[in-house]
Amino acid sequence: MLRYFNDEKPWVWPVVLAVLTAVCHLAFGIWFWTSSPTNAPKTSLRTSGEEYLKGFPTWDTEHEADAAFYNRGAIETLQTGVPRTRSGLFFEHAPVYAYFLAACYKVGGINLLAMALPQSVLAALTSLFIGLSAVRLAEKNRALAGAAAAALVLVNFRVAGYVSTPSPTTLLLCVFAFGVWGFVRAGNNRAPWLFVAAMSLCIYIQAAFFLMALGMAAWAVLAALWTKRSHLLAVAVVLAGFAFAKPLVSFTIDRTKETHSTEPPSAVLWEANNPYYESMTAFSLWERRPGNNWTKWQMTPEQTARYDDYFRRAGGNATKAALLWIREHPSDYFELCVVRFFAVVGPVTGQMSPKNKLLSTFAWALIVPVGLIGLWKLRRNGFAWLVIFVGFTQVAFETMVMAGWQPRYRLPIELLLSVAAGLVYARFLSRMLPGSRDERPGGGG
Repeated sequence: MLRYFNDEKPWVWPVVLAVLTAVCHLAFGIWFWTSSPTNAPKTSLRTSGEEYLKGFPTWDTEHEADAAFYNRGAIETLQTGVPRTRSGLFFEHAPVYAYFLAACYKVGGINLLAMALPQSVLAALTSLFIGLSAVRLAEKNRALAGAAAAALVLVNFRVAGYVSTPSPTTLLLCVFAFGVWGFVRAGNNRAPWLFVAAMSLCIYIQAAFFLMALGMAAWAVLAALWTKRSHLLAVAVVLAGFAFAKPLVSFTIDRTKETHSTEPPSAVLWEANNPYYESMTAFSLWERRPGNNWTKWQMTPEQTARYDDYFRRAGGNATKAALLWIREHPSDYFELCVVRFFAVVGPVTGQMSPKNKLLSTFAWALIVPVGLIGLWKLRRNGFAWLVIFVGFTQVAFETMVMAGWQPRYRLPIELLLSVAAGLVYARFLSRMLPGSRDERPGGGG
């Protein structure tokens, strides 16, 4: 059996699995967003133009959100050449994705397939780069490692779900995976400039990525001090510069006339730290309040009054209102931090349906614990320490400020863990499959 995993050409299986990823993710994404028995808003392959755009909830309303919000940036780019929100402000949330989506609609028309087909290619490239990264890191059984890592992307249904909806996630993961591949190719001898360029671009593909970039900058500083490689300080400066520029741009935009529902940075803390969450215990599942179809929680008039009172006492400033609530309810805030910690490192949240929880647990079990074992085995490699710094930054923010209702922002970390897990699965499979034998390193990635 092992003869099919030839370490002379370890890139073959990542390529095969990349093609499978494109086909399977496209099929799953179209099914999920057109006919799946879920609460997800549905669209159609038969609609186009304005009718297609109206199929996304909140389109052309005062508070455009989610898919409608990203479609707005693309449509404004097509019409004016500059991505803007409905109220005319610069689309700083995800400008690179606005140009990408506008290009998709320009070439294929404003319809579902025009977006889904290119994004399925991005998913395929994500699988390919993650597989090739595992090939580079593996010391033996390289073909098996590449196949296993690429297969983990193939079966990650959450990655597949974003292929057929307007969201920067698919583009972000592809560019991120390319950067990871650039990092492992560079090794310890050359400045990983492919990695730096890709990660800098990711900051402007998805707004929240600047947090991970700061973690990477911190890693580069310590790596420079430890290895005496001065070029890593330049890596840190570039990444930190792009990362800090992102929130600065957000804060300098006058949002007094803004109408879209994506909250400014100053409102994030209040959205997830307010009187609505006081009834949560350390054993609760993280959920949005209000706005969750699967919750048993009910808002009371007393909670609404206290919510409004904190906002009034803070003079209408959302961040001050949140800090005031945290100062007066430290035990409730601590319990929220515990809940959010398990939401970002664990398999489920309270925002998931029962089926979603089951699938998420399955995907989490395949990737996260095995990936952590792989990181331990790679503990003397700079890749492992990069993952640790990136993971710490993301987990710290989501624990103390606001965790995602679905683990979407954790997906880049899952890709990193998939690389490490691929090495563990390769070692296991090499012992289990017929014809098992140690392979000498060879080939390329």
